[in-house]
Amino acid sequence: MVNYEKKHLYMMGAIAVLILAPFYILVGPFIFQGIMFDDVSVWLLQTPMTAYGMYGISALMLALGLGFSSFFVKRAVFLTGLGLVLAGVLFVMGTFSYKSLSTEEIAWGEPFSFKTNSYSWEDVKEVILVSPPTEEEKHKMVFYFNDGKEVTFVRNNEFQAEFSNFNTAKRQYKFPFKASE
Repeated sequence: MVNYEKKHLYMMGAIAVLILAPFYILVGPFIFQGIMFDDVSVWLLQTPMTAYGMYGISALMLALGLGFSSFFVKRAVFLTGLGLVLAGVLFVMGTFSYKSLSTEEIAWGEPFSFKTNSYSWEDVKEVILVSPPTEEEKHKMVFYFNDGKEVTFVRNNEFQAEFSNFNTAKRQYKFPFKASE
């Protein structure tokens, strides 16, 4: 004799996803971006806020798919599958939203796409340190490249800890570094 209904299993799944979502959002980018983009030469790997947002929406899509499946049990396989596919796409897009500095290159993934950019240190036109308008915000370092593209890194404690690597690259490749006015 079976003492449960399918709709209760789907609802429990949705609740479990929502309960585990904060852990998934905070730790997921660190783990999956570390697996995919971190290697021996990388000395800074930053995760933009858009990646955390995509991970959050990913968890929400899966929870919605499971939640709707509990109400429409006849369409549960389709709704759960749709939620899983949407969650998977957003998960991958969030994973590919990263910024890294290494001894060989500067690389980053563009938000809301699967496109990644990679430039060698020789392609750096200049780097500008941008001061924040308020004291609560962090300084930003904007890297400008010879082809007109740019990428911004937050100058947080991790960046400060690896600033000697940046100075080494600046001396070796002789690109200008200045503060904005």
